[in-house]
Amino acid sequence: MHVRSLGLTTELQLLATRGRITDRGDYLVVMTLDDPGYYFGNLVVLPAAPQVGEVAYWTRRFTDEFRGEPAIRHVAFRWDGTSGEVGAREELVAAGFTIDAYAVMTAATVSAPAARFEVRLLRPDELHATAELAFVVGDRHNESHRQFLRRRAAWGRQLVTRGIGQFWGAFDGGHLVGSLGLVPLGRLARYQDVQTAPTHRRNGIAAALLAAAAGEVRGAGVETLVIVAEPASEASRVYERVGFRVAEHMTSAWRHLG
Repeated sequence: MHVRSLGLTTELQLLATRGRITDRGDYLVVMTLDDPGYYFGNLVVLPAAPQVGEVAYWTRRFTDEFRGEPAIRHVAFRWDGTSGEVGAREELVAAGFTIDAYAVMTAATVSAPAARFEVRLLRPDELHATAELAFVVGDRHNESHRQFLRRRAAWGRQLVTRGIGQFWGAFDGGHLVGSLGLVPLGRLARYQDVQTAPTHRRNGIAAALLAAAAGEVRGAGVETLVIVAEPASEASRVYERVGFRVAEHMTSAWRHLG
């Protein structure tokens, strides 16, 4: 299946570093079986937004593809496209799906004032701290989510040790208060997991991290930096201030099976 979206292309390239992607011709199957609760690591990628009458069909395709994986207790779709089309919104909602919209933002360069905190590359053995920061930042505070974040941090460590990507951190008195990852993917590079401790927001930390990471890949063949955010969010406004602009929109849908 040919994919046009920059956001989806870079997402799939990242997922391929951890899981398996199978091309069925008219759709893709992504499996990250070491983390069955990772909704968008275990999903079906559609060629376009599902239209009226297609939601049940694609749900059956997902069920068939993941039939041998009882630990996967969800259905998740992303679809190709650049306009953020939802398709059969009412049908998706009626079937119990939550629809998520994203702005895919790009920049050739990133510039930001230096932060008043230490900003540096993270060593592989420091990646575990990004999971603890993510737990504090997030709105889910149960043990299953903590374990999900730890598995994600372990993936980040693998990216670093394999020389695929880098993670940057901001420190206040030796304590991690902000972090992000950047993975070069040929002419593209994709940011991931941008986060700042609630106690340290509005101090220019995210902007400084974005700029530091961009500077590291400058001259390495990367022409376009890609980042994804919720539309009109505080994060997207930070990204705009350092040079990013919305290039396309991306949409997904998911539902938990109970």
